Amino acid sequence: MRPIGLKQGFRTPFTKVGREFASFNSVELSTRLVDGILQRGVVPQGLIQHLIWGMVVPDPDIYSIAREVVLGSKLDNRVEAYSVSRACATSLQAAANAASFYQGFGEERSVTLVGGVESFSSIRPVLTHRAARLFKTLAGRGSAGRKLKTLFSTPPGALWPVPPSAKEYSTGLTMGEHCELMVKQFKISRQRQDAFALQSHQRAEAAREKVQPQLVPIAGLNRDTLIRKDSSLKALSALPTAFDRSPAGSLTAGNSSPLTDGAAGLFVLSPAVESEVPPDAYLTDFEFVGVEPSEGLLMGPGKAMLRILRRQKLRWDSFDYLEMHEAFAGQVLCNIEAVNDPVYRREQYGVDYDAGRLEEGMLNPWGSSVAYGHPFGATGARMFSQAIGFLKATGGRRALLGVCTAGALAGAALIERR
Repeated sequence: MRPIGLKQGFRTPFTKVGREFASFNSVELSTRLVDGILQRGVVPQGLIQHLIWGMVVPDPDIYSIAREVVLGSKLDNRVEAYSVSRACATSLQAAANAASFYQGFGEERSVTLVGGVESFSSIRPVLTHRAARLFKTLAGRGSAGRKLKTLFSTPPGALWPVPPSAKEYSTGLTMGEHCELMVKQFKISRQRQDAFALQSHQRAEAAREKVQPQLVPIAGLNRDTLIRKDSSLKALSALPTAFDRSPAGSLTAGNSSPLTDGAAGLFVLSPAVESEVPPDAYLTDFEFVGVEPSEGLLMGPGKAMLRILRRQKLRWDSFDYLEMHEAFAGQVLCNIEAVNDPVYRREQYGVDYDAGRLEEGMLNPWGSSVAYGHPFGATGARMFSQAIGFLKATGGRRALLGVCTAGALAGAALIERR
């Protein structure tokens, strides 16, 4: 593909659900970020003609998150917009869509603002199916007697709202339960998961000052709140398991990404404006894949990243920055085992290519989602900007990103600086 320019973006601080951003819904969080980005002036506002924005968890009040962000922010209302959703890879998909557009319309003088958001704090309980049928009956046509009969025949418990399901519709298991199956298959110990989670926090804490310029203060908050500076293996090992309560369970709140509120965005540039807006880096390749859920719901990042390596004839040690999104520490460790196993690569990934050995220490040099948090729609954009920031800070040239998602999907992206 033709390399497409990227401008390092910005994000809100990431914070735990129900805390500092509890009063903001997804539109409000996004518009505050976008206005903050516009104030930075890194791109002439008149060039911003497209917006691609995403969120994952539905809000019945928000029909089109992207268009509402345009209308609610200081962007020109004539900026066209559309929404995307690919679970945890939503804003990676947004960037890929913009890059694909400029493959065919590279002479258009425009810039696309891409990104995403998640406001877990504003998620509301939902009605049970039986309660929904009842209220439809009461609101519809029919005799008062029939409506009263339906009302009094409905058990009170059926009227109680329930939280949105975190389970995969196709399997009936949550992502955490799927990851428990994965770590058992690959024999990933609790100690190894805790050590990897601790490393994520330590690296994120060490990188705070380098990441700070990417943050737009919101509601007086100007720093990430989920990074645990004083975490330790002893503290992590004392936490109860979260998804498998038996002695065989190993996933905990400490080695899993937390529910997080936040938004993130960056600019994708038409080749026609590069002389006016010099890119910070280029998106030179991307890949989206599916895997068999029964073989590991979150095993897709290794497959997507390996496909890029094979296509570009690169190795794991060809990169200055490697990040694999940490939905769970165990999920990353399983993917490491998979990409290093030639039999697994060939039989499960369909990739008969030796990219060398991927070591744990090569991944996530500035930490990842276990430390920063994981607002589903924003994580991909956070990763893009973090990778570009790392390359700029270190003089590096090449970065590779990988993201697992619900539904046994995954995405990857190759970024390069010239």
